[in-house]
Amino acid sequence: MATTAPPQDATTEREAEAWMEDPYGYFGHHNTRIHSLERGHVEAVQLAAMNRRLAERRDQIQVLQKLADGQGIDGLASLDDMAPLLMPHDIYKSYPVSLLAKGQYGKLNTWLSRLTRHAPNEVDVSECDSIDSWLVKLREETPLDVATSSGSTGTCSFFPKSKKDYQVSVMGLRVQLAQKFGGDPRPGDINDAMHAVVPLYRDGHASTGAFPKYIREAFCKGDDSKLHTAFDFKISSDLMWLAARLRAAAAKGDASKVDVPPALLARREEWEQSQAEAPARQMEFINRMVTQLRGERVFAMGTSNMFYAVAKKGLEEGIRASFSPDSVLMGGGGAKGVPLPDDLEEVICGFFGFERMTSGYGMTEMNSFSILCEHDHYHVLPWVTVFQLDLDTGQPLPRKGKQTGRAAFFDMTQDSTWGGLVTGDLVTIDWGNTCKCGRTSVALEKKINRVSELQGGDDKISCAATPQAQSEAMDFLTGLGG
Repeated sequence: MATTAPPQDATTEREAEAWMEDPYGYFGHHNTRIHSLERGHVEAVQLAAMNRRLAERRDQIQVLQKLADGQGIDGLASLDDMAPLLMPHDIYKSYPVSLLAKGQYGKLNTWLSRLTRHAPNEVDVSECDSIDSWLVKLREETPLDVATSSGSTGTCSFFPKSKKDYQVSVMGLRVQLAQKFGGDPRPGDINDAMHAVVPLYRDGHASTGAFPKYIREAFCKGDDSKLHTAFDFKISSDLMWLAARLRAAAAKGDASKVDVPPALLARREEWEQSQAEAPARQMEFINRMVTQLRGERVFAMGTSNMFYAVAKKGLEEGIRASFSPDSVLMGGGGAKGVPLPDDLEEVICGFFGFERMTSGYGMTEMNSFSILCEHDHYHVLPWVTVFQLDLDTGQPLPRKGKQTGRAAFFDMTQDSTWGGLVTGDLVTIDWGNTCKCGRTSVALEKKINRVSELQGGDDKISCAATPQAQSEAMDFLTGLGG
């Protein structure tokens, strides 16, 4: 295992720094240039960025320091040397659940501070009486805008994303979606205000509510009248946690034992009613937007299943959208384990009037969305290093031939966290072939499965880190008491 980084030339170092700090600005917000780089050059810049980040972040992020010190890693001689420092995605829900049940937000701040270079532990949260009030306090007094998950497994994750991280994410959508690959950006592709149609919430800490305010800046150019959301209120993280604990209790066969404060449990009916009413409200919202924004350039973002339900009913009722031809709709996940209908794209495109539906592959823990090209490949941005890990050993598979393995990534643009992530996804890459679309960037095949589905619902992540170093890092992270 490498203990020191190889020497890098000054030009590569400068380029790595530019990609890390402002990748879209460095490439002039030019989508074609971004996806037309030579693979060897990209990997050289990625390695330089990894070593630069490791030198910076090992003293800033305590759990990374534990993991690196425990394995004697001071530098990386190759991309694959990063594998022992990639962190499993479930590390972001490794806090003792009792801390939430007891409202011990100070201890949660301590836990969170071990995962970020920022300092949530310096914020006084003694007056916070809910998850929402805690997260708002952090958003107001730190660079963080902590992202939460829906808690589909019974436990909500808290990812210490920063405001800058969100800005990078949404700028990436604007650059990749508003431009056609293969030419120069048209006037207005980057700077003109567009209408944004988001059939979700106005605010929140989960992705269903967190993205709109950043979409307003990147797509609407700050014009609040051009941001349209189905629910003009904030989605409650407390209610999402309640739903997660209800699912966990039901899975254990005892729905009466829900470990949340009584005051929150009393809001169960409120959550269930809001969820029951949501589909009809989203349907009404889309139908209203179809009429109100006729002929306008629109960016619409939501889950594929939700768009399908709206489009199918709209077509049955004889309703079709007629937005400007340069509008774009992006669907994506949001329904883990729910199969997509075979006619999904046909129905959605038929309703919205698009030639093809765009979809993106991404996750809360990354800044970068990979956009699906016309040849059904998700193209990874050059500042994201892709790894495919063996399911049994966690070791990286060769970067040659056609490989299928657990997806892991290192995102050099991460402002708040380390940037190395092991996911629960199984991806296929043909390393030897360049996509017919002309993009030279790494291409993931469209079909992406959950490892848990392959393994019958169980996904015990095998990491490349040594078991002792991994155990010591996790013990340090979770040693907070309840």
